[in-house]
Amino acid sequence: MEAVADRELFAQLMAESERPVYAFLASKVRDRGVASDIAQEAFFLAYRRFDSYDRSRPFLPWVMTIAYNCLVDHWRKSAHEGGDLPDEQIMAAPEHDRDDEWKQQEIVEAMTRISPEDSALLTMFYAEECSLATIGGRLGVAEGTAKVRLFRARAALKKQVEALHERGAS
Repeated sequence: MEAVADRELFAQLMAESERPVYAFLASKVRDRGVASDIAQEAFFLAYRRFDSYDRSRPFLPWVMTIAYNCLVDHWRKSAHEGGDLPDEQIMAAPEHDRDDEWKQQEIVEAMTRISPEDSALLTMFYAEECSLATIGGRLGVAEGTAKVRLFRARAALKKQVEALHERGAS
């Protein structure tokens, strides 16, 4: 009986979060079909991992983290197959040159090395342009707590970028 209730709850939560997840992914890739494929993969993984979802926490940040990780996997696969890593559209860079492209790739690489929670938080703030109040609401925390978490996520990202620079210099 509990499995049926879990499936129903998942279906309800998915229906509520399907549009924001797809919109986020569509804003990061040029092809709507690819965005749809990544969203399907994310929801499939979320369904498979639903037993690990902490129901005392909001669902959207949890599934957005999964979707972001699926997006990063897509970027890695594309780069491995000779495609491009995220370009100026993805990271919303105002100008595009070789240095900007390298920096974007570096940020994507660093984002994969921080915690999924930090990655999702940075994505909400910078890519989705959510306010701290909105982020706090999504995470179920006060705006001040979201601000502190964002500060820590930035520090973690900076540390990973610096580590990439050190590896590149050696």
